Amino acid sequence: MTAPNGSRNIDGTRTATEATEKAIEALRQHSLTLWWRLTVGVWLTVGPLTLWQLRSEISLLLDYFTWTSVYYGLKYNFLGSVGFFLCVSLASTLIIREIRHLTLGISPIEHKRLEKQLAQIHRQGSSHPLWSLVHRP
Repeated sequence: MTAPNGSRNIDGTRTATEATEKAIEALRQHSLTLWWRLTVGVWLTVGPLTLWQLRSEISLLLDYFTWTSVYYGLKYNFLGSVGFFLCVSLASTLIIREIRHLTLGISPIEHKRLEKQLAQIHRQGSSHPLWSLVHRP
């Protein structure tokens, strides 16, 4: 039997939908943590190499900043511009997704993807690496 609010049984156990939502949120948090680690890893590895590649353009920009010098500095340093845009795009994508999540909640597409991932974890059972993540008491 469920309580009048529908969230718990009379004996105090969680309902299936509440447990599923907690598992989906745990998967989302795990995914977010992995994305943060990837972004920080890229900033710590590719970022310094990019700065080293663009060091002459950066010194020129510190003396005479113009948007034209930024344009040509990135246009003629392929590796530096790829590293710069990789670092900036990963960080901005992650921040925008989190702001969107905080304001609007989980999107229906992401919710469905997490439900599929949860179903896959349940199908594989305790041998799945994320089994303990979604089956916390």
